[in-house]
Amino acid sequence: QDGLVQINDEGHHAIKKVLNSLDRVAFLTQKDWIPDKMVMPWMSPMVLKSWCKLEPYVDYEAQRRNEPGYYQLARKLAARCKAWDGVNNSKTNIIWVDDAL
Repeated sequence: QDGLVQINDEGHHAIKKVLNSLDRVAFLTQKDWIPDKMVMPWMSPMVLKSWCKLEPYVDYEAQRRNEPGYYQLARKLAARCKAWDGVNNSKTNIIWVDDAL
């Protein structure tokens, strides 16, 4: 909640774009429409890194809106990526770099 006050309109828009993208990927990869073996090796690290920053925001918004299903597919995608990362011993190393793209 405290962090949201510090985010400007551009930041809120960027968060929504990323969450919507994660939802799209989650939709396309659910029920193995696009097999995990095709997308997880390159997608999992990006999802895990994004989710580290976005999960608290999504949790807060779900509670504030009283919508437990708020970005539910994105949540499930992050959980699948974490499970895939563990099973495949990828051990995604999340490193934060200042002023990175």
